[in-house]
Formats: sequence, structure tokens, C-alpha cells
Amino acid sequence: MAAPTRLRIGAVGCGGMPSTVLFPAVMLVDELRLVATCDIDADRASAAADKYRAERSYTDHREMFDSEDLDGVMIAAPPFVHADIGIEALERGLHVFTEKPPALTAEHAKRFRDAAAQTDRKVLMGTVQRHCPVNRMAREIMAREEFGQPIAYHAHYFAPGPGMRMDWGMDRQSDADMFRFFLLDHIIHHLDLARSFMGEIAAVSVTRTQAEGEQYAAAINFRFASGVAGSQTIAVRSPLFDNRTMILGDGPAWVETHNWTKLKYAVPGLPVGQGGYSDGPIVHWDAGITYQDGVIRPGYREEFTAWARAILDDTECAANLEDGYREMLVLDAIVESSQTGAEVVVPTD
Repeated sequence: MAAPTRLRIGAVGCGGMPSTVLFPAVMLVDELRLVATCDIDADRASAAADKYRAERSYTDHREMFDSEDLDGVMIAAPPFVHADIGIEALERGLHVFTEKPPALTAEHAKRFRDAAAQTDRKVLMGTVQRHCPVNRMAREIMAREEFGQPIAYHAHYFAPGPGMRMDWGMDRQSDADMFRFFLLDHIIHHLDLARSFMGEIAAVSVTRTQAEGEQYAAAINFRFASGVAGSQTIAVRSPLFDNRTMILGDGPAWVETHNWTKLKYAVPGLPVGQGGYSDGPIVHWDAGITYQDGVIRPGYREEFTAWARAILDDTECAANLEDGYREMLVLDAIVESSQTGAEVVVPTD
């Protein structure tokens, strides 16, 4: 039996996120082999190479590209370099995995998207939530005839904080920068998830909490291109992460996912209850603990597997850079609406 194909990849960025989350996930994907690491901090690059069995480490990504026989590259450096390094990799014929966001601005994300469109290379953006098994299950449920057509969407995302990754080049003392950072680092995941469930977001209207102190909380109303209405509440200051999404179908039915591992599904006619009663006809599914196989949460191994299989099977990646650009446009619309109080239409170009 022939040995399975393993794609040789290099990594740019060996900080906290790649070292504690992404590299462990890569090690679990049979189709990938980490052969080189790169970071401007030589000790960090070397430590990652030693821990995750890469053959060599570098402090210059161009030197790594020149010296290594790579199939692809994983970019998990600060996001102001994602697009530039990604475009260089594409020009060298490499497949690209880029952490979210694809850039710090929609304009830069568009450049990255346009460069990828000129090649046949596979680019996957790491918005991990769409790859969580519970969210895949929810999409499968939504495709069932019994679910019907989606007619409402609601989500909330509460996170600890506030905090900021200080290597992003943003101002920790600026309310505008802190709110935008929260959207770029956290809420882009939910924008991607909303689009994967419901299709394009046509317009948003936003109300931010007005209170003393650092308050990065807001209510977002979505108007989807399908005509469906949706909403999401976002906030920091939570003692822990709480992350929920719920979609109502006209079947009638609804499905809810919670914290990466739990799913509920309600539809008439489920055989539950006792004594002839159907008290709370809901299916509950729980994957158990979130720390599994050395990876902090479900979805990371799955997103790297999706990238590898897209390369090997010549299929499409999701989320791709078109998704990333669209989500940056939505993010800009959220910022504008939070400042003006008006509904903002998301550009379609």
C-alpha cells in the first residue's frame, strides 16, 4: 500500500497562538508535515522547530522560501504582514494557510484576494468556527427538508478582557482601536459563521453600550441578502467565553450551537417525554471537554485537514480570501454604524 501524500509546509510566526494551538493541530493532520519554522525571534523559531520536529528554523521568511522545498506555508504572524507575506508565497507557487484577519484593512485584504485569484493555489483563512463539528452538524440539519427555510438568526459572543495583542500596531489607549481590535481578533469568526449559515450580509446597524470605563459591548442587527433578519450581541468583561448561535427554520425547527462542543435541535415529532407527553422535544448533543487531542478547541485540526484536502483533491477552500475580504467589508460597516447610529449597506464589490 502506498504511503499517504504528505505536504511539506513552513510556518511564519511562532508566537503564542501558533505554538499553543496551530502547531499541535498540524501535528494531528496526516497529510501535513511541518519542515521549517520562521520568526523574527530566533529563539522562538528554534524552540518551535525543536518541539514540533521541524528540520530547520529561520528568522527571514524569504530565506526559508529560497532554501526549502515547500508545498505550502502557514502564516500566523501579526496581521499587518499576512497579506504581504501571503502574496510573496503565492508568487512562489505556494499554497497558503493564513490566520485571520487576512489584513488590518479591507483594501489590503482585497489585494491579497486579487493576488490569489490570479493563481490556482489553495488559500484557506483560519476562521475556525465554521470548521467546528457542531457547526458542520448545524449546516447539515439546516439542509434537511424538515428544517425548512431559515427565517431568523441570532448569536452572542461574550469574552474575557478587554485585552490587546500588542504586536498588532494598534493603540491600547484608543477606544476606536480597541473596539476594532475586538472585531478583528474575535468577531470576524462570527461574521464568517453567520455568512456560512445565512449567506451574504447586506447591511448592518449597530448600537454600542454607553457607560463609564472600557466598554466594548454592542448589539448588531444584520439584514441578510436573502431578506432574513438577524442579530448578534458582542461583549468583553465576561468571566469566561460564552459563544452561541441559533437559527430558526420555518419547518418549524431550530438549531443552536454553544461553545464549540454543544448542539441542540428542536423539531416536531421527536420521540421524547414520558406518559404520552412530549415535554421539551429537543435533541441534545455534547462532544464533552473542549481540550482534546492536545488542541485547545475543536475546529483547528479540522481546518488544517480541510486545507490539505483542498490541495490534494483540487477542491475549493472555505473560508477563502473572498470570504475574508467580504468579512472585512462587514467589519468596516459595523464600525461605521457604531459611530453614526445609522444602518450601513455593505459594499458588494
